[in-house]
Amino acid sequence: MSPSTTRDTAVKWTAYGAACLLLLFAHALTLSRLRVWGVAPFLPPLLPAVIASMEDRLEGVVFALTFGVLCDLALTAPLPCLYTLAFPLAALLASLLAKSVLQPGFLCSLAVSAAAFLTVDLIAAAALLSGGHAAVSAIALRAARELLASLPLLVVCHPLLSFLHRKFTL
Repeated sequence: MSPSTTRDTAVKWTAYGAACLLLLFAHALTLSRLRVWGVAPFLPPLLPAVIASMEDRLEGVVFALTFGVLCDLALTAPLPCLYTLAFPLAALLASLLAKSVLQPGFLCSLAVSAAAFLTVDLIAAAALLSGGHAAVSAIALRAARELLASLPLLVVCHPLLSFLHRKFTL
């Protein structure tokens, strides 16, 4: 890799990181207390999924892993390392969907975001069920509500992340 390529890559991923922080900050200031159907919109699964659908598979998975570790450090979850496990799996799935099934765009972002929520919720449900904490129907209903409450956030996330992808793609 030439120095300019390394520098360009570092700038691109720093811009993605800054955009994610900006989106998370704006979400925390505006929508964190909002309840829709008894659940709050949840932004973190959308971000690595949308980015992974636009970028190369390895880079998207590494970003999702890093983002997952940071989310596990900052957020509470029903399972230790939930986001560290779920986000790279969701990013891999998003990359596979975007490269072989769907054309990149808003509908692709919608599909990969739903897949990311499904991945996170399946892992969390498995952990909760193995501990005997909840019924399957209650977990599925809460997951569906959270997904429906969170997908409208793509209206802001997709254009910003798509803009950054176009800016840094040759």
